[in-house]
Amino acid sequence: MLILLTICMVSRSKGLVQIREFVRDSIGPYLSECRWFDIVLLAILAGVCEEAFFRGFLYLWIQDWNPFLAVLISNLLFGLAHAVTPVYAMLAAFLGLYLTALIAADRTPNLLIPMTAHTLYDLIAFIIVIRDFRKHESEEQQTQNEA
Repeated sequence: MLILLTICMVSRSKGLVQIREFVRDSIGPYLSECRWFDIVLLAILAGVCEEAFFRGFLYLWIQDWNPFLAVLISNLLFGLAHAVTPVYAMLAAFLGLYLTALIAADRTPNLLIPMTAHTLYDLIAFIIVIRDFRKHESEEQQTQNEA
């Protein structure tokens, strides 16, 4: 997941640049105002709640009827829940497949594994968004001062 995040952060692809700018401009200001423990709690809340719903409830519930549909439906809905752009929705659905694989790999599904992975991913992503927002804000201020 972190490799994909790194690729997204360094890519010059129009779709990925659009995602970075949207995330930076929409949630960057809010995250930037948070204290470090607020960021940690937000990452835990997102990781735990999303995994409890998409993999703990939806995937495991549908899996009893049809394992293939469980993977398909839970991850399509996961992607749609993160649909800030079409590319972001696709990337989120792809990451959802990875998170589903983490729970499906064990005969006795352990939801703590994808919850932990999701929480750590969100924490690192939030920190990156904050840094990107502050850097962009600083560059804009510097440009205004020079004008």
